[in-house]
Amino acid sequence: MEIDLVALLKSREELLLFTIIGLGYLIGNIRLFKIDLGSSIGVLLISLVFGHYGFQLSKIVGTLGFIFFIYSVGYQAGPRFFASFREDGWRYVQICLVIATTSVLLVFGIGYFLQFPQGYSAGILAGALTSTPTLAAAQDAVTSGLITITPGLTPEAVKANIAVAYAITYIFGLLGLIFTVQVLPRLFGINLEEEAKQFAKKKGLVEEEDGINLPQVRVYSLDNEEMAGKTPRELRFIENTGCIILKVLRQNEEIKLTSETQLLKKDHIAIVGLHQNLLRTSETMGKEIDDPEAKTILTTTRVLINNSEAVGKSIRDTGISDLYACIPLRATRGGIELPMGQELILQKGDILEVCSTKECLERLVKAFGRAETAVHETDLLTFSFGICAGIILGTSTVKLGIPISIGMAGGLLIAGLIVGFMRTIHPFFGNVPHGARFILKELGILFFMASVGINAGSGLLRALESTGASIFFTGVIITLVPMLSGVFYGRYVLKMNPAILAGAITGGLTSTPALSVVTRTAKSNVPAIGYAGAYAFANILLTLVGQLVMFLS
Repeated sequence: MEIDLVALLKSREELLLFTIIGLGYLIGNIRLFKIDLGSSIGVLLISLVFGHYGFQLSKIVGTLGFIFFIYSVGYQAGPRFFASFREDGWRYVQICLVIATTSVLLVFGIGYFLQFPQGYSAGILAGALTSTPTLAAAQDAVTSGLITITPGLTPEAVKANIAVAYAITYIFGLLGLIFTVQVLPRLFGINLEEEAKQFAKKKGLVEEEDGINLPQVRVYSLDNEEMAGKTPRELRFIENTGCIILKVLRQNEEIKLTSETQLLKKDHIAIVGLHQNLLRTSETMGKEIDDPEAKTILTTTRVLINNSEAVGKSIRDTGISDLYACIPLRATRGGIELPMGQELILQKGDILEVCSTKECLERLVKAFGRAETAVHETDLLTFSFGICAGIILGTSTVKLGIPISIGMAGGLLIAGLIVGFMRTIHPFFGNVPHGARFILKELGILFFMASVGINAGSGLLRALESTGASIFFTGVIITLVPMLSGVFYGRYVLKMNPAILAGAITGGLTSTPALSVVTRTAKSNVPAIGYAGAYAFANILLTLVGQLVMFLS
């Protein structure tokens, strides 16, 4: 049996689409200097090749992908976006604004000087900053009719220009940024590892030690006369070891334990803590004993921080340990793991993993927010009508002398932000589990990239021959100068800790690969605090910037 593969791919769009995605993933897994290129650029490059050879996809593929991706960006950023304007987060907002403003001014000025055809400037900006939301918003500005097309060009040609410029500048945008964030600390004479340690020490943050990070329960006989007569409150985490008293047996009977209960000599005390901390506790309390009655079963849960009991407070001030008898294990913000410590400030939308008895965890969850349960059902009702609201908002116009519209990208972004934020207030509203969010966002961007690339493929060689070099070197400038502007502003105006600043810069450029390099250099998760603070706002800002550049160019 003979199969004409080319004819089959041209006749079956669904086969063509997933062939492009599969091959794109293979390309995306190629590692350059230990960094993956990424699935989105892999799909774009493969689709450009298919487009060059005359393959086509229906417009609905790109439209659906665009809708899912932009709405998911807003939904994911919702819990953190509004918090970015409060307290310390305002510094991260400033970093993002400096990077975005510098980028727009540069790309507009260079584009005007070199007389780039319409669309190239927006594509350069998106690729140089490796910002897919910028690319999507720029494409939508053309599709939605928000801009006037230059005479002699068609909307399809302008969108092709955007895609080609993005592809040309993306590789340096990724690798150039990663190289620069490794070199800059040396040029400034900064020891990133030492700066991270100083920040962690100042803030009471603790990095994992020896890979042992699971709480254990041990029972001690209170033999230390200096400890006898003290209360759990006075012990304050067992002399600052981070361990907690769970249960006290006195003459083989469990006594009611409060923060004011006086401990007596020979009490059998069940203490929970991390392995390395328990080793120090034995020196304080007395000898370890084997008392099955005193031991208790521990469990863990993940808590979505939502209530005023916890939001804006440090882990110490929330009383997680001394009031609720729970051990905080790890905290994530926007999917990024943060260094743990008693002085870590919790923010709305954070996920805190804690360990204790079932009863203690129930009290904690009720006070702090809600448990991240293994619920896999997506609220498709809210999801569908949220997208409908975004589309309607984006296609509506307001007449202020001239018709003004925010476009479908802006509408979907706002709708996603609102639904994502409302979910932190009403936890069961608009639920989209983590796995569902990932597949919607990932497939959305891959569908969109496949459509963009295949439609732009026919003009790829022509663009490379005519303006390829100037596009590439403009991209180099747009990658480096805005980043350096953010570094100088954060270092000399905001006086930020260099480790936090490095994370904020990678967050302001929405570059997770660059963050991984920074954390490896610092040998710490401290930079992730800066990344998480800037990332949500940067995603929204760079989406709007995509449309702005199209208006200006």
